[in-house]
Amino acid sequence: ATWIAMLSTRQFSHLEISQRGIYTLNEMYLLGGLSLVKVYDWFNTLGWPEMIKVYFRSLGAIFFQYHLFAGLVIAAGLVYWSRLAFLFSVIGFAAAWLFYDFIGASISELSYTYIGFNYILTAIAIGGFFVIPSASSFLYVLLSVPLIAFLIVSGNVVLGNYQLGIFSLPFNIVVILLVYLFYLRERFHEKPTLVYIQQYSPEKNLYSYLVNKNRLSHLGKIPMKLPFWGKWIVTQGIEGEHTHKDVWKYAWDFEMADEEGKTYSGNGHQLTDYYCYNKPVVAPADGYITAIVDGVDDNLIGDFNLKDNWGNSIVVSHATGLFSQLSHLRKNSIIVKTGQYVRKGEQLASCGNSGRSPYPHLHFQFQAAGEVGAATLNYPFAAYLHHGKETAFRSSSQPVKAETVSNNQILELLDNALHFIPGQILFFKADDGEKTRDISWKIETDIYNNTFIRCEQTGAKAWFVRQPDIFYFTHYEGDKNSLLFDFFLGTYQLITGFVPGLQIKEQLTLSLYPNRFVLALQDFIAPFYRFLSATYSLEQKRLVNDLSSPRIAMQSRIRFCIFGRKIEERSYEMSFSENQLMSYTVNKSNKKIKLSRE
Repeated sequence: ATWIAMLSTRQFSHLEISQRGIYTLNEMYLLGGLSLVKVYDWFNTLGWPEMIKVYFRSLGAIFFQYHLFAGLVIAAGLVYWSRLAFLFSVIGFAAAWLFYDFIGASISELSYTYIGFNYILTAIAIGGFFVIPSASSFLYVLLSVPLIAFLIVSGNVVLGNYQLGIFSLPFNIVVILLVYLFYLRERFHEKPTLVYIQQYSPEKNLYSYLVNKNRLSHLGKIPMKLPFWGKWIVTQGIEGEHTHKDVWKYAWDFEMADEEGKTYSGNGHQLTDYYCYNKPVVAPADGYITAIVDGVDDNLIGDFNLKDNWGNSIVVSHATGLFSQLSHLRKNSIIVKTGQYVRKGEQLASCGNSGRSPYPHLHFQFQAAGEVGAATLNYPFAAYLHHGKETAFRSSSQPVKAETVSNNQILELLDNALHFIPGQILFFKADDGEKTRDISWKIETDIYNNTFIRCEQTGAKAWFVRQPDIFYFTHYEGDKNSLLFDFFLGTYQLITGFVPGLQIKEQLTLSLYPNRFVLALQDFIAPFYRFLSATYSLEQKRLVNDLSSPRIAMQSRIRFCIFGRKIEERSYEMSFSENQLMSYTVNKSNKKIKLSRE
């Protein structure tokens, strides 16, 4: 548009070029008198290195202001908006300055027209706005410098024939090309990672990504359960030492073990000595049976069948390009047929010892094809329980060797209590010991069908996701003094099953860190090192089986730390009964607030 205006106005004889901007000192005098002229002159005579002066003037040139003071004001605003954006702007410009000096190019191109803002804008865009800030985005900022330099030099030659400036053309070309390149990568590489949900802040984009890349990685995926009932132990995991190699590395071998860790009773010489032998094997998710192999004899203990190495097997199709395979099943135990539709948790067969299996066990894998023995697929289980010294909940995870696992058993009380319906309003009485007030939270959905809770008193919003096994919050906006914010923190993640003593641990986004000054310092180095942490932990306390109404009590904590040292802690207590959350207690800053359901 600027080029069109410049070319067209040359043909209009009655249009004259304004003298504004030519006699700068006169304009300064008219605006602020002699004092403003002195301030302007003082800025121009500062003994700063030339590179720093040109950097600030290049910032001002973004808004067609070629004064040092304008650049300082813009830099201050940039720091206020985003510390990372300011950092990348400095890195981008400094890299360009050093590159010009290295190749012997004329640095006057930067200092005369101040087109160095192309490097600044590109560094911000590629370093941390369209891309998650990281060491790899930093590398791409450096790689973009020669591209922009060549575009500036060649563009000036071409456009100079028409007496046109290059303006921000190099910035637009390089950013569009790089973002498009990242988007069209045939083989996905984690870094640099494009921003999925734009929060218009490099820091928020980074902190959300660090927390949610694993926590929310299963969203949009079919949730997979463990293919058995009860507790089983992983005897060979991903990239196992025996058979899980190469294209078959993403697989698990499961067995059952007693409290001593033994997988059999007696001397273990008979198939029936093994706890897992003949135990039910179930579908990990809904799907169609696409392949069955049956009729392979079970091996004697310690023997192999390398000819039919997969043994009796079943392949289930869950979606296009997503299958699961269950192998080494007991001969003639398969109770489904090819083409049959099965439900999650439905029994398919029994665990056996067929194929390349010296001891009874269940081999399980995800794969992209429907044939027995196809290459494996790296795919997580949606949720399961880890049984060790402590019982812990795992979401969007993959079991490891020697880990004892089981499926989460959904409890109707919690499942119903956490089933919030759009349009529903939750009414509470909030008592802080001095006064009581009414609070109401309404369940709503946005245009993208994302569900959130809105506080009708403060307007704050907390987005959440509910799945069969788990309820968790994903994002918060609004007043952090609202009790909805404390509800967001204290119920950051809940599960719909109950195991006394079960613990959940999660990381919170650092955007929630209470000390804004310390957080601002962290922002500057966040892509490379993080000395702050915000953690959430929850423990399921007790289940009271009252005949009239069973009750469940839980306690959660939020810890804010610096270099691992706790600087603030908040605790929350909650009670569930009658298929709903009955009470919620907030303990923070030596103050206790209790919310009671009306």
